[in-house]
Amino acid sequence: MDSRIIKDIRYYELKPDDYHGRFDGIPGNIYLTPPDSKYIGQRIARKLNELGFISGEFDHIYLNLSPRLKDGEIIESDVFLHNQIRHFNCGIKPDDFNNLTDEEKDLKIKSLTFQVLHLIYKNDDFKIQTINKVKDLIDKYGKHLIIKYTTKETGKYSIDLSFQIRPDNDKSKLIIEYTNKKDNCELQGTLDIFDYEDLYSLVDMVTLKGDLVIFQAKKSHLAELAAKRYSSPLNGIEIKKMTKK
Repeated sequence: MDSRIIKDIRYYELKPDDYHGRFDGIPGNIYLTPPDSKYIGQRIARKLNELGFISGEFDHIYLNLSPRLKDGEIIESDVFLHNQIRHFNCGIKPDDFNNLTDEEKDLKIKSLTFQVLHLIYKNDDFKIQTINKVKDLIDKYGKHLIIKYTTKETGKYSIDLSFQIRPDNDKSKLIIEYTNKKDNCELQGTLDIFDYEDLYSLVDMVTLKGDLVIFQAKKSHLAELAAKRYSSPLNGIEIKKMTKK
């Protein structure tokens, strides 16, 4: 299958030759990444996903921060876990990285991510244009980037669902936009969610019943597990609690 849509971009770190002790490959042992760094790849991947970006045979990209390569050197790893994953080693010295400010570290992670994307698709002008479009949006909105999830539209109304990944704290946000086509009234509401991935099991269908925008979850074990994380069910929002855009 060579027409997969990109799903996720993740970050790891490679163990230095002189390292001793437990090592799990998650940034934090060698490279002291800020809390938001891991979500940079998620935002980029999900925005590309929204735009229907075809990644190829794979749908996951893993970037390994490497102390073994020259600074700025990027090579594809010969590690093979699955044909749906491509691995790239990115050279940067741990001391150089760790001496950066948190903002500079996140900028470095973002830069490496787009460098890898440009490397993968350097011979496809159309895909490079899409990647550059996402880069411009990330540069403009940062953590507050809005990613479209789904739309429900009838002759009388439309409901657009979008999300933000950890825009302000440890919660993501579901954004609900309701348009009454009869009077052209546009309303918006937000709900906190623990993880944007919860949407894929907890919000499978969207319906309107009276004054309620109702979310219908998938009938699956994953949906049951996700629902248990919420003290109040993520099952919809009252229109009267929404505000004008």
